[in-house]
Amino acid sequence: MVEDGVPVLGYLRWTLMDNFEWIFGYGQQLGLHSVDRETSVRTPKPSAGVYSAIVRANGVGTSV
Repeated sequence: MVEDGVPVLGYLRWTLMDNFEWIFGYGQQLGLHSVDRETSVRTPKPSAGVYSAIVRANGVGTSV
């Protein structure tokens, strides 16, 4: 953990949108945006806003 002195130099979010996972099909929803499979409309999830705030602040602080 960072509090224990572990240097965290970066973070990569795995996927922007919910996608097909080979083991789970479309069941797992791991993206920052949900995708309507019928219309292809993409909708940001609350986690997209949190991730955006972390990126803009260049880290996690008390405001996130």
